[in-house]
Amino acid sequence: MSRVLGIDIGGTFTRYGIVENKSVIHVKKVYTKDILDFPNFVKDVFYKFKDIDSISIGIPGVVYKNKIISVPNVKLLEIRNLDDEIYKLTKTKCIINRDVYLLFSNDINRLNLSNEKNILGFYLGTGLGNAIKMNGNIIKGEHGYAAELGHIPIIGNTRRCSCGKIGCAETMISGKALTEIYDSEKLNCEFNQLFVKYSLHPKIKEFIDNFIMVMAIEINILDITTIIIGGGVTNMLNFPKKYIEEGLLKQLRTDNIRKQIKIYFVDDSPISSILGASLIINEGETNEYSNRL
Repeated sequence: MSRVLGIDIGGTFTRYGIVENKSVIHVKKVYTKDILDFPNFVKDVFYKFKDIDSISIGIPGVVYKNKIISVPNVKLLEIRNLDDEIYKLTKTKCIINRDVYLLFSNDINRLNLSNEKNILGFYLGTGLGNAIKMNGNIIKGEHGYAAELGHIPIIGNTRRCSCGKIGCAETMISGKALTEIYDSEKLNCEFNQLFVKYSLHPKIKEFIDNFIMVMAIEINILDITTIIIGGGVTNMLNFPKKYIEEGLLKQLRTDNIRKQIKIYFVDDSPISSILGASLIINEGETNEYSNRL
């Protein structure tokens, strides 16, 4: 029997849960701003339960060799050796990944795509998340910055990103950017009704077209035709999925590629990241803990 404590730390909420033999047996959500000390928060959650075999954490930032490099939206999380601090408090293996990898791993599993060697994941939530599986491996890059699609520069974009750079895609294509449109245009509806009442609004249409373009750039560069699209924004009412599919097809290089592309829109389940945390716990970087356990 395997018991994994999965923790998904987001800019607004932090979710945690216990996964036992691939089933979530407990899940809870708290405000991230209320967590003042992350190592001790994890320790307190850990000791609420019994027989935890491992801890798997997703963070909204950059991770390299299990070390946190950058978390622009959660400054208290910029603890490079968070894994070591948690190990000292719990004497239990702790694996840290970008949060998007948790979602991506779970989506690959629930869509029965594990045998697919090449997959792209695009997650439009608070930010713009991206994951790449190529030749059977998740691409993380030399320094952990691979698939940071939200932080590629967009020509003509002069907005400052929370990461400190000017012109990042995420300033135009993200839940934060959509909220700015909602506020600045003074749209007269509940936020979740945006695509119901204002799908033809020029700013909303531009938002969706920009999302299509950045996805098309990556699809054309990498020549990968199995696509997963998810995140909180894509699960809003009346989100234009068909329009996005048609837009992507127009941007692909050849008719042959258009015939092969497979696009999967996934729901935004609150337990997806917790299940994903348990699925990736046995990745290669856990080997560094073998002498401790």
